[in-house]
Amino acid sequence: MKPVHWRDCIPCFDSLTEKIRIGKFITGSDIRTAIQRCTAGHAKSDDLVLGVPSSSIAYLEYLFHRAEGPYSPDFGWIAMIIQIFFKSNPDLQNLINLNAADALANMVLNKRGRLKFLISDQVELGIILEWWERFGLIPVNSRQVLDAILNKPTIRDRIENGDPLLILRLLDVFPENEEEVNPYGQERDVLIQAAGTITKPPSERRYHHVFMKAQKAGRDIHSLIQEEERRILPMQTKRNRYLAYLVKNLHGNCCQICSAMGEETTGPVEVHHIIPLSRQGKDLAENMLTLCAPHHQAVHAGSIIVKKEDETVIIQTSDKRWSFALNNRVNSYV
Repeated sequence: MKPVHWRDCIPCFDSLTEKIRIGKFITGSDIRTAIQRCTAGHAKSDDLVLGVPSSSIAYLEYLFHRAEGPYSPDFGWIAMIIQIFFKSNPDLQNLINLNAADALANMVLNKRGRLKFLISDQVELGIILEWWERFGLIPVNSRQVLDAILNKPTIRDRIENGDPLLILRLLDVFPENEEEVNPYGQERDVLIQAAGTITKPPSERRYHHVFMKAQKAGRDIHSLIQEEERRILPMQTKRNRYLAYLVKNLHGNCCQICSAMGEETTGPVEVHHIIPLSRQGKDLAENMLTLCAPHHQAVHAGSIIVKKEDETVIIQTSDKRWSFALNNRVNSYV
């Protein structure tokens, strides 16, 4: 008989989690008793795995899956419940500590692990590593997670063979280790094209999922942008790529310079920081423009000058000048 699976207990686990959230269950023994009630009658729910009841493992798996990842709206409060649960279960902490780096590696690789946070980029990994320590688990750093990934022979072979989707995924999560995860130095656009029918890299598919879920819940894109701007990024990261994704959607995935010039945008757009991050510019929507690749290159080459005056963006070429309001798509010719 198969051990108890969290999917078989979702209604009861949902109810239990809500009670913990509102403070009805505050002790570890109360939670464990409630878990046992939820799994009563399921096969092997009382079995022990290194001293940990299968029912407790099932509930932890449920919490990880429900939390999804840091970009998901429920992650914060569910992570706090995971923290409470771990700290009341030392045996469970010990069990996870046995192969923590490998468990996190499987999350990055989006494998079907029993514990599964969704990790799409460097920000999500960094936040999860911070929470990992708050859970009372042995601290793990991104280097250890990458080593656990690269120690998998099949992964090394796929990197050596230039697997575009895998390399894109690893570049998003470990941008500072590009030489290791992208040994042939392939450009991002080349990797995306090589992926064939998969038109979006894994991180963008994740952003799309979170965004669509928020929209279905009635969330406004402006509130989502404000929420992301309040996010405290892990120390090693400077860019919130989900925020950039939201800004691109705010502007309809159109190049704002093309719109100002009365032209139609062709191809994907990129986010440009008006004041570069290297010059203490802020990673905020008010400092971002969405640009097509040719105009982005022209801005960096200096043939198009972009500057901001209050809430207006000024674009200037050698013979023309345009302006438009920063956070909408209504452009005015000057």
